[in-house]
Amino acid sequence: MPESPVSRIMRFLEQNKNYFRESNEPDRVFAKGKKIEVALAIISKGLPLFRTEGVGDISLIDIAVKNAIISVPAILPEKLQAKLRRQMLEKLRESFDERTRAYIIEYKNKLKFEKIESDGSWNCYIAPPKEAGETDIGMCGFCPACNILGTIITKDVNSKASTSYGLKSRVVHDIAFGTVRYEKAIIDLTHTKVGDGVSYTGRSLFEESHVIPGVVFIGKLAMYDVTRREASLVLSALSSITRMGGGETKYGSVQTIVLGLKAGNRETISSYDMARYILEKYGGELVAPEEVLKTATEYISSKDFTVIIDQGKRIDELSMIIDVNKDEIAKIWVEDNYIYSKNVVEYIMQAEGEARDKSEARKVKEEE
Repeated sequence: MPESPVSRIMRFLEQNKNYFRESNEPDRVFAKGKKIEVALAIISKGLPLFRTEGVGDISLIDIAVKNAIISVPAILPEKLQAKLRRQMLEKLRESFDERTRAYIIEYKNKLKFEKIESDGSWNCYIAPPKEAGETDIGMCGFCPACNILGTIITKDVNSKASTSYGLKSRVVHDIAFGTVRYEKAIIDLTHTKVGDGVSYTGRSLFEESHVIPGVVFIGKLAMYDVTRREASLVLSALSSITRMGGGETKYGSVQTIVLGLKAGNRETISSYDMARYILEKYGGELVAPEEVLKTATEYISSKDFTVIIDQGKRIDELSMIIDVNKDEIAKIWVEDNYIYSKNVVEYIMQAEGEARDKSEARKVKEEE
């Protein structure tokens, strides 16, 4: 029986365990250069709006190929990161149970994280700042999504902090480039605003630029210094993205496919490299998504990636469900993530102590 894409991913994770951090490793917050590259494709299946915020045009980028310049639509990294975080939080909430609740109380009692109720109730979400100077106020600052995808720790998040500390994301993204010319990939549609809760439409009309169905966007992310379980959680969240962009409830149907994986001590390719290879072959013409995926895997295979998807199958047969079960997520909370959070707090306390010592030394010097 042929090996499934999910089985290939599991085999890759096992064969490349030297490129993952151990959950109980000291100084987890310091990088050791262990990287997992992930080549991915996002296929438009609805009429997505891949803009940042508000009404406006989809991002357009010029790419030089051979003797031509081809303008293509693009999905910016912040859109991918925000969607990845929401999917990861969804999985963490789905697996949350009484056992996890008991673990989380330790984050409050021992590590002094504040956004936890006394009974262990937890939530984390993306909330835009309301006033100047505010951070993302919905983030808890300690859950696996925050520790993997980045957060800001303030005194409201952890009582050990007297100032703000930025925790960088351990998942980094390239721009996802479209593989079809902008003018062939985009359609402008006029919309009518509909009054909420009423059966009539307003008179206000506006125009939006949508991506047509079948356009493939080629992207890449890299996971830095993650544990094997953390990598599984990232891949599970990534592969479960089925809607994206503005107005995603109406227009944003997409399919996200993990094309290939590679472990190493540095990043070796970019989404630009993959997109350029595809554009050189098809000249920005709209071709069947299966052909684009075939060409993309041809390229990454030549760069020593482990190809994950099955060749020759239709895109509707390429769905991959990468499950992380409740037991594994519980282990992330109590082992991988707890030890990482403990390291973060230890270095905050160290920084606070050094700052206090310098302040006292300066005060003594002034008095002299």
